[in-house]
Amino acid sequence: MTRAVCLSALLLAACGDDTIATTEAVPSTGEPGTSTTTGPTPTTGEPTTSTTGTTTSTGSDSDASSTSTSTSTSTTSSTGTTTQGVDSSSSPGDDSSAGSSTSTTTGTTTDDTSSTTADETTGTTTGTTGDTGEVVGPPVPAGLCTMGQLTSFVEPLAQAEELHVLGVYQATAGAISVDVTRVDVPLTLVLSSYEPVAFTLNLAPGVLLEHVILNGYNAHSVQGQGAATVTDVSGQFNFFAACGYFWPENDGGCDTPGLVAGAEAATGLSLTTFAGCYEASGFSLD
Repeated sequence: MTRAVCLSALLLAACGDDTIATTEAVPSTGEPGTSTTTGPTPTTGEPTTSTTGTTTSTGSDSDASSTSTSTSTSTTSSTGTTTQGVDSSSSPGDDSSAGSSTSTTTGTTTDDTSSTTADETTGTTTGTTGDTGEVVGPPVPAGLCTMGQLTSFVEPLAQAEELHVLGVYQATAGAISVDVTRVDVPLTLVLSSYEPVAFTLNLAPGVLLEHVILNGYNAHSVQGQGAATVTDVSGQFNFFAACGYFWPENDGGCDTPGLVAGAEAATGLSLTTFAGCYEASGFSLD
């Protein structure tokens, strides 16, 4: 009995280490066992952490040694979207602009108004009562200039008799045609040029042309004046001025104020209109 108990005790002592070494279900071949722990699956849109652990235990039948290896990997990912505000307001700049400006000066005298634009002065009268009893509107001189700028003047006050001066330095092809359609008021025309000009007058019915004066350094001629008196002071060195074609005055030898003053002195009238340019082929008076 005692021998049987002792034999059982010896067998237990000899087999105890093997039992402990194979506790973790290690196969009898001695291959290591592997245990893996994986964390929960991350949820989309939230920061996630994944941890993987590996434990290796190696047991041996011949001894009770063990080896443990642990590997841990941590990964954190975060995904987000940030939207920045954009100021879409804009303020127009003044670096570039398209436009044009017009400056008009309007002067007012007794019972009249006058306006000036650039070098051209025009006036508005209250009207002149003509020989037929009808009220005649303000005169409107115009020119067909082939060289230089047309400048003009119009007296704003109504006159019973009118003095009109047309001046050039030279004529296109040596000839100028003057269309006169201003009716029912007595007219005196002064036609002036430095170079010789052949003037042709085209008078509308009802035009009361009384006097034509030719003025200038060289001699001129005129036709179409009808019954009007012609006074020629051109080419005789007794002219009012050698020339005058720019309002209010010329330089370079031409003398607009002298031309006007001579015409007023010779006729006893005050200037009604002036129109002129360096070279022209025609004028009109309405």
